[in-house]
Amino acid sequence: MSWFLIAAATLAAVVSYKLIQRLRFKFPPGPRPKPIVGNLNDIKPVRFRCYYEWAQTYGPIISVWIGSILNVVVSSAELAKEVLKEHDQKLADRHRNRSTEAFSRNGQDLIWADYGPHYVKVRKVCTLELFTPKRLESLRPIREDEVTAMVESVFRDCNVHENKTKGLQLRKYLGAVAFNNITRLAFGKRFVNAEGVMDGQGLELKAISSNGLKLGASLSIAEHIPWLRWMFPADEKAFAKHVTRRDLLTRAIMEEHTLARQKSSEAKQHFVDALLTLKDQYDLSEDTIIGLLWDMITAGMDTTAITAEWGMAEMIKNPRVQQKVQEEFDRVVGRDGVLTEPDFSRLPYLQCVVKESFRLHPPTPLMLPHRSNADVKIGGYDIPKGSNLQKTPSSDGLLLPKSWPTHTKLKPT
Repeated sequence: MSWFLIAAATLAAVVSYKLIQRLRFKFPPGPRPKPIVGNLNDIKPVRFRCYYEWAQTYGPIISVWIGSILNVVVSSAELAKEVLKEHDQKLADRHRNRSTEAFSRNGQDLIWADYGPHYVKVRKVCTLELFTPKRLESLRPIREDEVTAMVESVFRDCNVHENKTKGLQLRKYLGAVAFNNITRLAFGKRFVNAEGVMDGQGLELKAISSNGLKLGASLSIAEHIPWLRWMFPADEKAFAKHVTRRDLLTRAIMEEHTLARQKSSEAKQHFVDALLTLKDQYDLSEDTIIGLLWDMITAGMDTTAITAEWGMAEMIKNPRVQQKVQEEFDRVVGRDGVLTEPDFSRLPYLQCVVKESFRLHPPTPLMLPHRSNADVKIGGYDIPKGSNLQKTPSSDGLLLPKSWPTHTKLKPT
C-alpha cells in the first residue's frame, strides 16, 4: 500500500509541475495535447506533412507535445532566422533519443553533439582539416571515377538484349555510385569489384547502415516517454548489439589503415587516415573518430541518391527545363565532351535546377531537432529550457502558398 501511495504522490507531483509550467509559459498554439502521450496519437505517419497541415491551421509556429517533451515547429523564414541565427547558441544543443544516444556514444560525434568544447573542437577538425578545398580537390578523381563507372554501367545495361524493352531503375545506379563514392572518401577503399560483386566488408557495411536507419526510425513510445523505458528492454539490447557490430567493422578497417601507415609514410587524403593522423593533435577519442566516419556515411549515402533521383524526375516532368539544361551542356561542355566538376561553375542554369529540386524535395524534410539549453523567446512565445525545435521546408519562405502561389512548380529562373 505504501508503494502505491508513493507512486501516486510522485505522479501527482509530476502532473502538477507540468500544469504549473504550462500556466507559467506562453507556448505557441497547436493541437490540444492529451495526458501523458501529448500529441503522439495525432501525428500522421509522414510527420513533416502533418506539421505542414497544422501550420496552415495554427500559424507559422506551433507546439507539438511528444509525450511530456515540447516540440516547437517553425514554418516561416523570419522564425527560422530567429532559431538559426539570432538565438543560435541558446538553441545549439541536440535532442538525442535512445537510439541516437547509443549510436553517438552520448554525443561524441558531430551531428548529435551538444554545443560546447567538444562540438567546437570537432567542428574545427572538419572545417580546417577534413573539408578544406585542397583535400576535396585531391579527392575529386574518386568522385569523377565513380560517376564514370555509373554511366558505363547504365550504358552496358541498356544494351543488354533483355533490357531493351524494359525501363531501368535509376535508384539502383544512383545508390551504387553514392555508396562507392562515400566509402572511398571515408575509408579509401572500394567494396565492389569490377564485376559489381560486393565483398564481405561491403555487405556488412550495407547491412549495418540499413539496420541503423531502421532502429533510428523506431516510433516506440519509450522513445518519447522516458519513464516507460523499463518496459522495453529489448530495444536497449538491439541498440547495444548494433553499436557493437558497427564498431567491430570500423575498428577492423581502422586497423588496416594503421598497419598500412606503418609500412608507408605516404600521406593519404581520405578521411580515416586523416583522422588517425590528427588523433593526437586534436585529442580525438576512438568513439569520436568512429562517430565522425559514420556521420559522413549516414549523411552522404541515401541523401545523394534521393536528391539526384528527384532532380531527374522533375526534369522529365518539365521537358522545357530538360531541354534548357541540355542546351547549356552542349554550349559549355560540348556534345562529345565529358562533364567534370570544374564545369559546374559555368553551368548556372543547372545550378538553379539543383537548388529548385532541393526546395521541392529536400532529402531530410524536417531539420534535425535542436534543443534549447536556456529559456528563450521565439516569435513572441516562450520556449523553456529542454524544449526541441524543428524547421519545416516551408520555413525557407518558398513553400507557403501566400508568399508564392506557384510554390509546387519547378521554376529554375
